[in-house]
Amino acid sequence: METSRREFLIGGAALAGAAVVGSAIAPAVGHKGSIAEAAGPEPTYEIYALKYAGPLTSKLAMLLWMEGWDKDIERNYYIWAIKGGGETIVVDAGCGVTLAGQRKIKGFENPVEVLARLGADKNNVTKVIITHIHFDHVGGLEMFPEAFPKAQFYVQKKEYDFWMKNPISKKPPFAKLRDEIANKALEELDRTKRLHQLSGDVKLMPGIEILVAPGHTIGLQTVAVNTAKGTAIVASDCAHIHRSFVDDNPSCLITDMVAWLESFDKLRAKASSIDLIFPGHDVMMLNNYPKVAENVTRLA
Repeated sequence: METSRREFLIGGAALAGAAVVGSAIAPAVGHKGSIAEAAGPEPTYEIYALKYAGPLTSKLAMLLWMEGWDKDIERNYYIWAIKGGGETIVVDAGCGVTLAGQRKIKGFENPVEVLARLGADKNNVTKVIITHIHFDHVGGLEMFPEAFPKAQFYVQKKEYDFWMKNPISKKPPFAKLRDEIANKALEELDRTKRLHQLSGDVKLMPGIEILVAPGHTIGLQTVAVNTAKGTAIVASDCAHIHRSFVDDNPSCLITDMVAWLESFDKLRAKASSIDLIFPGHDVMMLNNYPKVAENVTRLA
C-alpha cells in the first residue's frame, strides 16, 4: 500500500530528532503572572513584515523536507510589527549586530533601524514577542532592551528552559543556532520584571493571542492577530516558506516532526484563511505585498 506523505513524515520523526522533546501542546498561563483579558469587541490591527537581511540562497530541500535537492531557493530574514491602539508590538528581534558581522550575513541591517522606518521607537514599542531562541530571531536582544526601554518581552518557558538550561542545546545540531550574547541578554531580562515566561496558549490582549506551535523548536510560539481581513497568524518558523502550510511539509530544521505536523493543523484551524498565515523566511512577504517603506511591507 502506498504510504501518504503525512504518514511517512510521522513515521520518520525519530530519525528527525523527535526523541529530544515531547509534542504536547497544552494551554496555560505564564509563571510570572496571568495576562488579563479585557471585555468588549476585539480591536483590529495591522501586520507588517520587515526584512533585515537577505536574500540568501540555498537548496529547496533545506526549506521543504526532502524535496528539491537540485533546485535553488532564496530566503529573507524578517521581523514583524503589529500596530494598533497607539502601540507597536514587535515579533522577534532578528539577528544581533555582532553575530551578523561575524557570519557576514548578506544584506544585514540593524533590526532597530528597520523598525524606525515604520515609526517604531523607544516610546511606542510596548511588547516584544520572541517566537523561538534561534540566533536570527532572538539575536537582536543584544540591542532591544536598551532601544525599547518600555517593552515587555515574552517567550515560552519550555523554550527558555531548553536553550538556557539543557546541555543538549549546546550539542552540534543546536549549537550553530545559538547566539550567546543574546542568550545572556535574555537571562538578564529574566532577572527583571520585563521578561514573561509563558506556558502554552495565552490571550495577550484583546485581538492578539499567543499560540504555542512546537516542532521547529521545542517551544516555538506564534501570534494570532485580529485584522480587517480576519484572523491572521505571524507564524515565524513554524514554516520557513508558505508552501509548507499548503503541502503539509516542513523544513529540514526539525526538533519534533510529529509536533510540527500537529502545529500545522492547529494554525490552519485558527486562521481565517491559509493565505493569512505568514511564514518565517518566504521572499513573497517582501515581493507580493504593499511596500510602505524600504524593506517594509503591510501583510494585513
